[in-house]
Amino acid sequence: MANDILEKMKSSLLDLDMDATIENVNSIIRSDGTVSVQEAIDAISEALQVVGKRFQDGDWFLTELVYSGEIAKAAMELLSPLLAVGTSQQLGTIAVGTVAGDLHDLGKNIFINFARSAGFEVIDLGVDVAKEKFIGAVKEHSPLVLGMSCLLTVTAGEIGKVIEELINQGLRDKIKVIIGGACLTAGFAKDVDADAFAPDAVTGTDIIRKWITL
Repeated sequence: MANDILEKMKSSLLDLDMDATIENVNSIIRSDGTVSVQEAIDAISEALQVVGKRFQDGDWFLTELVYSGEIAKAAMELLSPLLAVGTSQQLGTIAVGTVAGDLHDLGKNIFINFARSAGFEVIDLGVDVAKEKFIGAVKEHSPLVLGMSCLLTVTAGEIGKVIEELINQGLRDKIKVIIGGACLTAGFAKDVDADAFAPDAVTGTDIIRKWITL
């Protein structure tokens, strides 16, 4: 019974059926513990891994990626309050923002949806985030990971400035740094001393999941 309802929820998400997914989530909530909140979250995460593979293989495009993330977000909005009062725990905290001078937030927001659906607490710093705000967030929240998004080539240098300031303030060895955006590459990440480059939201979430198991 438990597996059936979890499979139904996963299938409805992968069918991009918002209404059916929410109905299935509500059924899980009404199951009086037959299916745990953590099991439901794990099932959403598994579905999003399939989404990521479809996107990476070219079977799905940005529209499907965005909408599946919105469905997952809606499901998590129902499940998260129960997670907070239950025995399950967040996987860890991620702080993420778009660098100074860049106002694009689509990629950042997709990543946030996926990371939260995977069980992470995500602090959204917004767009056009100054170096000082990134550093302040690291000091205030002590996240496991700092994520920086950048779509514009002219603002890519801001990433290096933030990482340099992390080094100057003795914070760099206390945090993993992941970057993403259309103008960035794995080579650029290496050049600026970032720990990883994420070509898409799903890959980024998977990288962070692997980090916490090391």
